[in-house]
Amino acid sequence: MKKALNRKISAASVILLIITGLWIAFIWFHSAFNAETSGAESNFILDFLNNLLKSLGLSYEFTSHIIRKSAHFCEFAMLGFLSLWTARSFKKCIFKNLMPVGFVCLFTAVSDEYLQLYIPGRAGMVEDVVLDFCGALAGVLFLVLIVAIKSLFKRGK
Repeated sequence: MKKALNRKISAASVILLIITGLWIAFIWFHSAFNAETSGAESNFILDFLNNLLKSLGLSYEFTSHIIRKSAHFCEFAMLGFLSLWTARSFKKCIFKNLMPVGFVCLFTAVSDEYLQLYIPGRAGMVEDVVLDFCGALAGVLFLVLIVAIKSLFKRGK
């Protein structure tokens, strides 16, 4: 019985590892867009959100800068969440996983910005590495909160 359980955990770990790897590839793929393509993608989202706000009768408008920085933060929040979830599937203690997860997220952020140095019209910026890492920390904290709440409910039963 225990062997079958270990195989399931192992399969889940491998699946999470693949999903996390694909998410990192997604981040790098978007960084490889030239400025024109990246700008068009941002403008599509910008127009969609601003039209949505107008249809709701709200007078606020997003700017391209807000959209681009929010995209950085959200991409890396998901990376932090996925990385910790993946690490936790291998080693249950969440706090033992924080250092390797932090390294993966920081490495991805630095390499992402470094890649942009070689893309026409793009720039790698230290402030984006900081923003990316803050997003990753938010994703990590979100999963820690979920695990803590789940643990409190288990104790209450």
